[in-house]
Amino acid sequence: MKRYTKPIHLPRAMAHRAADSSLALINVVFLLLVFLLVAGTLKPTLPEHFEWAETSSGTGNGSIQGSLVLVRSGEVWFEGERLEAAQLETFLQGVSDETDRLAVQVDKRAKMEAVAALADRLRANGIKHLTLVTIEADGP
Repeated sequence: MKRYTKPIHLPRAMAHRAADSSLALINVVFLLLVFLLVAGTLKPTLPEHFEWAETSSGTGNGSIQGSLVLVRSGEVWFEGERLEAAQLETFLQGVSDETDRLAVQVDKRAKMEAVAALADRLRANGIKHLTLVTIEADGP
């Protein structure tokens, strides 16, 4: 009787590799970077010494994204930069092509004449719905 044999190959046990902790650190740093990028784009920068105007009642439905900022001196700012008269006109023409709504963040020390002048300028450029962004006062 003939015997047939086949060689059996058993895999060798590989040495256990230690887990590489640098991969977890890279993931954490990447997630932190993404968080900071998103958090930095949520709120536009305001001019120095800006104080929010306060309101005692009402409901808010405006967005501060893409809004103008009217400061105490009557200057208009957009995304952290002061706009000259010509720059403001160019900005308003571009915005009025896209929408007829605009929000303005108002400093509580801004004069009413400056608010009215800005509202007139917005109306002349086709903005029909103006939202003044304020914060809610603590109480009466």
